[in-house]
Amino acid sequence: MTLARLDYPPAGARPETVEFGQGTVRYADPLRWLEEETDRPVLAWQSAQDELARAHCTSLPRYQDFLAKLESMGASEDMTLPVFAGGYHVHRFVPEGQDLAVVELSDTPTGPRRRVVDLNALRTDEPLQMAAYALSHSGKLAVFAYTAGGHEKPIVQLVEVETGTVLSQGLPSERLMNFTWLPDDSGFFYMSMDPADIRAGKTLFRVLVDNPAEAKLEAVEPGHFYVRPVVAGDNRHILLFVNHLAPRPEFILDTQGDGTWQPFLKDAQGIFRGDVVGDHFFAITDDVAPRGRMISIPLATPDRRETWKEIIPSSGNVLANVLAVGDRAVVLDFVDSYSRLRVFDRHGQLEGEVALPGKGLINRTGSFYSFFNVTNSMLRGQGEQVDFLFASPSASPAHFTANVKTRSLTQITPCEQTLDAVVLDGKAISEDGAEILYHVVARKGLDLSKPHPTVITGYGGYNVAVLPGWFGNRWAAWIEAGGIFVLSHLRGGGEFGSSWWEQGRLRHKQNTFNDMFATAEDLIARGMTTPAQLGVTGGSNGGVMAAVAAIQRPDLFGASSPEAPITDLLARSRDPFTMAATLDYGDPSDPEMARILYGWSPYQNVRHGVPYPAMLIDCGANDPRCPPWHGRKLAARMQHASSGTGPILLRVRAGAGHGAIGHEDQSRQSAEVLAFFAESLGLAAPFGRE
Repeated sequence: MTLARLDYPPAGARPETVEFGQGTVRYADPLRWLEEETDRPVLAWQSAQDELARAHCTSLPRYQDFLAKLESMGASEDMTLPVFAGGYHVHRFVPEGQDLAVVELSDTPTGPRRRVVDLNALRTDEPLQMAAYALSHSGKLAVFAYTAGGHEKPIVQLVEVETGTVLSQGLPSERLMNFTWLPDDSGFFYMSMDPADIRAGKTLFRVLVDNPAEAKLEAVEPGHFYVRPVVAGDNRHILLFVNHLAPRPEFILDTQGDGTWQPFLKDAQGIFRGDVVGDHFFAITDDVAPRGRMISIPLATPDRRETWKEIIPSSGNVLANVLAVGDRAVVLDFVDSYSRLRVFDRHGQLEGEVALPGKGLINRTGSFYSFFNVTNSMLRGQGEQVDFLFASPSASPAHFTANVKTRSLTQITPCEQTLDAVVLDGKAISEDGAEILYHVVARKGLDLSKPHPTVITGYGGYNVAVLPGWFGNRWAAWIEAGGIFVLSHLRGGGEFGSSWWEQGRLRHKQNTFNDMFATAEDLIARGMTTPAQLGVTGGSNGGVMAAVAAIQRPDLFGASSPEAPITDLLARSRDPFTMAATLDYGDPSDPEMARILYGWSPYQNVRHGVPYPAMLIDCGANDPRCPPWHGRKLAARMQHASSGTGPILLRVRAGAGHGAIGHEDQSRQSAEVLAFFAESLGLAAPFGRE
């Protein structure tokens, strides 16, 4: 632990009375001036704080060791599942020795490739990120989108695949996503995230190839701003899923019909995610089943519940996705948080299970974050194949394909990284009696009867699941160095169904934090760690959790690293994009929610003279979702208030957005975080060095 206090750049108090919830919450905010994103003194203060944090972290004894280790591990965590579209296998990855992503096409999964996009060749003064490469059904055209500097305002091009010719560039919307081609290649849909479109409820647009500079608003009135058009497994129908937290197909378009959207499950209550198998919609729903059941809904009579048929009843397992492959349905569910894959025929009869390589996670990215509620975790492959990535806490992702007819499994790519580790599943009891599942990963041979430096993470928000897969190179390096890493399933997440999500949002948000405290206390009670050796971290909503954990229970943690956090849950109302968080946090203008937010928002609850844990707050300078002023305010307040001996550091990374940075910067960021935790929690010199 660093005992000497750092010479922090001063942030003078300028008290300003603020009020929220129609005057229900009123207080003097001494640091509101730090919210200004373009004020020169604010940016100068931020730059000085960032330089102090950078210099401190990179001078720590273990920084160079961790950096060398991470650089030797490559970009295995950046892996994305290849998409089979237009007769090509579309590979999107970061090549060894390069910083940014490329796109390559091949005729077979492992055959010769042709590079069609290289962000490294497009380098500008700002780092670039791949936003989309959507190949048309014929394979002749593609929508290519990329962003610069983390701003999340994509540059969109319509490209001729064979020649690379850019047919058009730019669309009327600034923030756009969810590009979906029509089956006949006549055009594509996209969703606008422009604040004006969201407020108007007009977010679904169509672009025709014959006139690509124009985007026409679709004649639908969805019940939520978030829309995602999906071409069904029959390659005929397009389902318009609405609401990313609780999706259901409110409209359906028969491309062989009159070309108009028809209401489908517009008035249904609950979640319905699925695919078209034959003339039925196979749906996983939380209708009378919080962890999901699968039903078959005739396309002709979606409004007549008596025609619905149950295929898989509710159970203790969590049903995640169903994907149509030919005339079969492939179903992914989670058994005690681990993935399982089964195949059903078109009538809903179980044909059998696909034997997976072990206990782990099926996903379409290399992350252990699963967005199965928004996008399918699997993709249709060539012929009767279903493609997916499979990873475990001890093995990085590898590409697999399963034949749905024979249920045989083939590994397409090797696993790039492995850990000689043990994985233990534990359970803690939260304050209200809820059972909280967590996973402990430690280097094999580490004596777990003795306490060790340990870092816990979790998410607990937006119906997003964090699951036991590959935890990334950062935490693999930590584990190999002798640290323990723990993933806790916090309420508010999607790991255990819709009720799990509901129990950790809005008026019940405190449950998320109590679940983390229960996990920490259980680890300490088992003798695996001590409060002085225990750290907590998370990103985005998980960053909120990591900040709250340090503020509410400084006695439980020796260090905290919130990444891309929102720290002032009331003042976020100044940013329209950040106000989307209202879906899970509540509206600061509502009197009841303002009082609740005031009770747990990290910034408002910092108290003078409290020995807070060491903290490394990590933000992106261009993050539109969690702007860096949240980090500025919390850091300034804690630096003034904390009586603890550990540093309070603010890192604001230039050119970075909401976690969007290049591979080289990613390695340096991870090395800083690991060196910070190693110093704060007392990890011995890693990788055999003393």
